[in-house]
Amino acid sequence: MFVPVMLVIVTFTSICNGANILALLPVNCRSHFLVMEPLLLELHQRGHRLTVVSSFPQKTTMENYTDIDFSPQIPPLISVFTPEVLREKTSNVIKSALFITEIHMTICEQLIRHEKVINLLNETFDLIIGEIFGSDCLNYIAYKLKAPFISWVVSTSSPWSSYRTGLPDNPSYIPNYFVDYGDEMNLFQRAISTVSLFTMKVLYYYYSELPSQRLAEEVFNENLPSLDEVNRQTSLVLVNSHFVFSQSRPFPPNVVEVGGIHIRDIRPLPKDVKEFLDGAKDGVVLVSFGSLVRMAALPPRVIRMFLDVFSTLPQRFILKYEDELPSTPPNVMIKKWVPQLDITAHPNVRAIIAHGGLASTTEAVHFAKPLVLIPFYTDQYQNANNIIRRGGGILLDISNLSQRDISQALTTVLNDASYTMNMRRLSQKFRDRPMTPLQTAVYWTEYVIRHQGAPHLRPASVNLPLYQYLLLDVIAILTISLAAVFCIVYYIMNLISNFNWIIYKHKIFKSKIN
Repeated sequence: MFVPVMLVIVTFTSICNGANILALLPVNCRSHFLVMEPLLLELHQRGHRLTVVSSFPQKTTMENYTDIDFSPQIPPLISVFTPEVLREKTSNVIKSALFITEIHMTICEQLIRHEKVINLLNETFDLIIGEIFGSDCLNYIAYKLKAPFISWVVSTSSPWSSYRTGLPDNPSYIPNYFVDYGDEMNLFQRAISTVSLFTMKVLYYYYSELPSQRLAEEVFNENLPSLDEVNRQTSLVLVNSHFVFSQSRPFPPNVVEVGGIHIRDIRPLPKDVKEFLDGAKDGVVLVSFGSLVRMAALPPRVIRMFLDVFSTLPQRFILKYEDELPSTPPNVMIKKWVPQLDITAHPNVRAIIAHGGLASTTEAVHFAKPLVLIPFYTDQYQNANNIIRRGGGILLDISNLSQRDISQALTTVLNDASYTMNMRRLSQKFRDRPMTPLQTAVYWTEYVIRHQGAPHLRPASVNLPLYQYLLLDVIAILTISLAAVFCIVYYIMNLISNFNWIIYKHKIFKSKIN
C-alpha cells in the first residue's frame, strides 16, 4: 500500500512543480525566435522551468528561466543581407537548400562542441524543444538525454519534415517550401514539384543528415544511430502555418498548425509614430522588408523610385530604413527599426509594402491589410503568391521594377476596395478557431510532457520504408499475379485451341477417308 501511495504523491508533485524544459534554438534569425518565444514565455508563466539556448536572451532576468546566451559567438542576423546576396544564394532550389543547410550546420557545429551545451547532458529534462531548419544535429542532445522532444517549423512545412512525422507531402497537389505554385498545378508544375521535392530530400540527406551524424559521433566519441532514426522519435512538430492562406492538406495528429502564434496584445507606440499615424487623414502605408533584408542596400535608383512615388500620394508612409536618407518627402517617416505588429494593427494603416516573410504576411492577414509584395528568396515567393491568389495584394518583381509599377500597385490596393474586402474575409477565417494558436501550442506541448512523449501520435507510415509507403511491393505482387493469371489463361486457351484444332483436323481426315 505504501509504494502506490508514494508513487501517486510523487507523480502529482512533479505535475504541480512543473516540467524541466530545455529549448535548443540556435538559429540566429530574429524572425524565427519571434515565432517560438511566445510558447516559451507562456510555459514559464504556467510554472515550468526553462533553459533556453539561443542568441536572444530575455531583457530582464526571470526566476526559473535560464538563458544560455550565444549572441557573442552567434550574433543575431538583423538587416545584414543585401537583396543581391540573398537572390544570388537562393536563385534556384538547389542553392536555396545548400544555403540553409550551410548556415545551420555552421551554427550547429559551434553549439554541439560548446562546454555549456555539453554540460547540459549532466542534467535531467522532461522535454526538449528544437527547430527544424537546416540541421538536426542538436537532436542528438535529446537522444543522449533520453528525453521526449518536439520541434518547430517557423515557416510552412519543409521537405525534410515529412519522414519523421508521417506528414503526407504528395507533390501532385502539395507544393513544397521551395516552389511558389498553388495546390492546383498543371503537368509541368507537378513535374517540377516532384523533382524539387526529391532533390531537396536528397540534398538534405547528404549535406545535413550525414554530416550531423559524423559531427555528433566525433563530439561524443561513440557510434550513434542515424539521424533519421533519431528524428523519427520526434513526438510533435509545431508548424507556423495556417490553411486559410497557405493550403488545405492532411496533417497527422503529431503535426499541429499554430500560424499566428506570435500575434500578441497591442503595445503602445512611440509618441512620434503614434502622432504620425493618428494625424494621417488619408491613411498610412507601412514599408518594411523584415529583419534580414537590409533595405538600405537596395540600388539608390530603386530607393529614389519609391520616394518619388510616395511624394505624389496623399497617404503617409513609414519606411524601415537602416541608414540616413536625405531628401525625404514630408509625408515619409524613416525608422531604422519599427514595431511592425503594433503599426500594422493601427486603424489608419491602409496597406503594407512587404517582402512576403511569413510573420509579416500573417500579421497583414490577421489585421486585414492589403499588400504590395516584393519577395526576395525561398518561401517568400510562395507566401506572396498565396496572398495574390486570394485577391489580397499585388506582386512586384524587384529585379524588373519601375516607378510606374510601384505607383500602379500602390494606387490599386489603396483605391480598389476589393483588396481590403478580400483581406477582411481572410482575416475572419484566420481568426475563427476553437483555441488561439498559443493555447493550441501550449496544450499539445503539455500533452507530450504529461505522457512522457507521444509515440502514439505518430502514424505507422513513419516506420515504413519508402517502397512499402508507396505500395511498390503491393503493386509488384499484383502485377506479377495478374501477369501469371494472364499467362495461365493464355496457356489454357492455347491448349484448348490446339485441342480443338486437332479434333478439327481429325474430322477432316476422317471425312476424306470416308
